[in-house]
Amino acid sequence: MLEVEGLTKYYPSGVIRKQYAKAVDGVSFKIGKGKTLGLVGESGCGKTTIGRLILRLIEPTAGKVLFDGIDLLALKRKELRAIRSRMQMIFQDPDSSLDPRMKIGTSIAEPLKLQGATPKDKIGQKILELVETVGLHPEHINRYPYQLSGGQNQRVVLARILAMNPDLIIADEPTSSLDVSVQAQILNLMMDLQSTFGHTYLFITHDLDVVRIMADHIAVMYLGRIVEIGKTHDIFNGAKHPYTHALLSAAMMEPAAGQRERVILKGETPGPTDIPAGCRFHTRCIRREEICMLKDPETVEVGDGHYVACHFV
Repeated sequence: MLEVEGLTKYYPSGVIRKQYAKAVDGVSFKIGKGKTLGLVGESGCGKTTIGRLILRLIEPTAGKVLFDGIDLLALKRKELRAIRSRMQMIFQDPDSSLDPRMKIGTSIAEPLKLQGATPKDKIGQKILELVETVGLHPEHINRYPYQLSGGQNQRVVLARILAMNPDLIIADEPTSSLDVSVQAQILNLMMDLQSTFGHTYLFITHDLDVVRIMADHIAVMYLGRIVEIGKTHDIFNGAKHPYTHALLSAAMMEPAAGQRERVILKGETPGPTDIPAGCRFHTRCIRREEICMLKDPETVEVGDGHYVACHFV
């Protein structure tokens, strides 16, 4: 369904001395149809940028994004618009995703009218079907976003997305602004919708509890790059990269077999304009040796679909 190859985004900075902020630096991964890839890492590592690059909300510096074999980055704007309805994005804050002056029913009708697949006399019935599918009630149709809770508004966002009948949904921290109990409801709804409609998800989050439930595969990002990627079970039970161990340890989970001690990272994450030579994680890594400071590690396969970028896997 989705294949990303060498995706890169550099932002130029500086007037006298030209520098580049390497927000995303050569990222590659695949997501099979109907599957979920969880993209995890600290704030600022480039997760959200990847989601926006895939949809070309921002233009990449380099790389390929293949969607059903079509290179999205090679498409002209008119060609991209024709295929974009098949790809939708859920943003972190549902309230900011909805027009506060527009009633819920009108908001859901908007994508139906844009798509043009639903006859005008059937739009009302379609809105009712979508509202019920996402767990809302008919009375919500005539309310404004400010009259609903955050969880209800996220359901409205999902209804709008379902109206476009997408194949790929990029979910960028879709539950982080919601209460814990409401988070569970939205996550369960997303899994039910995936089971019913066969959606493919790129699920962006910093919450390992959430990604463990949602994802078939997990990609761990650090400073613009994927340092480890594999099946969810393999990451949680056999993580190889020291940064992955640290993330799991911070989440109060068992990091991996044979890695039972608490891992506490020291120092600050370097900025995207000051990426260290060699392995970009070596400034905080408890296992670093001289080669880590000199040579950027290659990504190697350590198991079935399990890849790690570390000199000592």
